[in-house]
Amino acid sequence: MNTLRMIPLAIAAACALSAGFAAAQGVERGVAVVSEDVSSRISVFSYKSGPESDLIFRGTTLAPAGEGEAEVELQDGRTRVDVEVKKLPQPSTLGPFTTYVVWAITLDGRATNLGTIPLSSSGKGKLETSTPLAQFALIVNAEPHFAVTIPSKSIVLRNEGKNVKGTEETVHTLAERADYSGLEKPSPVDARRKPVSSELLQARYAMAIASGAAASQYAPDALAKADALFTTAESGQASKRSSERKAALGTAREATQAAEDARRAALLGKAASEEKVRVEAEAAKAAADAAAGTAAAKSRQDLRDRLNSVLPTTETPRGLVAKISGVQFATGGAALNASARESLARFTGIVVAYPDIRYVVEGHTDSTGSEKTNTELSMKRAITVRDYLIGKGVAASAIDVAGLGPTVPVADNATAEGRAANRRVEIVMSGGPIGKK
Repeated sequence: MNTLRMIPLAIAAACALSAGFAAAQGVERGVAVVSEDVSSRISVFSYKSGPESDLIFRGTTLAPAGEGEAEVELQDGRTRVDVEVKKLPQPSTLGPFTTYVVWAITLDGRATNLGTIPLSSSGKGKLETSTPLAQFALIVNAEPHFAVTIPSKSIVLRNEGKNVKGTEETVHTLAERADYSGLEKPSPVDARRKPVSSELLQARYAMAIASGAAASQYAPDALAKADALFTTAESGQASKRSSERKAALGTAREATQAAEDARRAALLGKAASEEKVRVEAEAAKAAADAAAGTAAAKSRQDLRDRLNSVLPTTETPRGLVAKISGVQFATGGAALNASARESLARFTGIVVAYPDIRYVVEGHTDSTGSEKTNTELSMKRAITVRDYLIGKGVAASAIDVAGLGPTVPVADNATAEGRAANRRVEIVMSGGPIGKK
């Protein structure tokens, strides 16, 4: 068999795995600490320094016959963890998995990979390891490779207290976990129908997972490093020399670790890219809003200046207010004089170009006379102005009227000048280029 010919075939196989995995790959965050097949909480123990504690493992529905024990001892700021399991099924029977990993789960749901359990054909295995943690739960998960940094959904064992020197609490959620439901199994044999080593199978999984995490886009250098090691391992696996096949095992492990590093780098790179896009989008929106605000302010100022040339117009919190003074009505009456009609005609000629403007025509009087008489007069004058605007093309549905009589003075009614200022009709405008409701 031509070794060089087999290298692209192996890479193609990894790419095919990643293609199937990419659509389904996901990192779930803030989820139940275990899968739906297991109780939703696990005991977390805070171990005392000195005495040894004993735990037992109970099997889940994935491995109902599975069981095990653990010895935990905290000494000099580090915790020794010795795990022994039995009656576990081979990981590959549970899905796209090659090994079992022991995880320490902290009270806030964060997981630490404590190592893998080499499993015998009879389902037995041991792991002696340690951790700087002093408060944690232990679970055992089926995983696609040894270098995983977040646990899968496939928990086979969970800890329970037996003789624990310390306090017990419970953890309900995991900070994150991996969903491998779309990860396809690679062939267990190569093109020569020879068994593929577990180390190379793990590397193939790791490469597929990294590719599915878009490492080629967000961590191309890290993925290139992993790919170079992976290609060398594939080549060594296919070699006729036993020394090269043996060396390929170590290279495959290096490729697995490098691929996991690439996956993690890709997640960071993607997050940074998304944050950059978000910041740029916010900056663009702010610039657009500022430009729009500037344009709107200019348009509003232009409209105010044009209206002010025909009727006294001011900017107020309610919008633009154009004023028709009381001297433009016949004394005690609601009819507009010629000057008022001319001003309103010019006013209407400007505003009809803005169909989105809303109007409130308010009639006001001074305090001379009865409030009832003044209120009626102010309403009549407001209606007169409204009808004139409608007659010149302003939509009736855009205009409201109010007769406020002497209730909203703008000057002192004790003087003739003040009373004259209070006798007025105001046209309050909002919407359209004015922008206020």
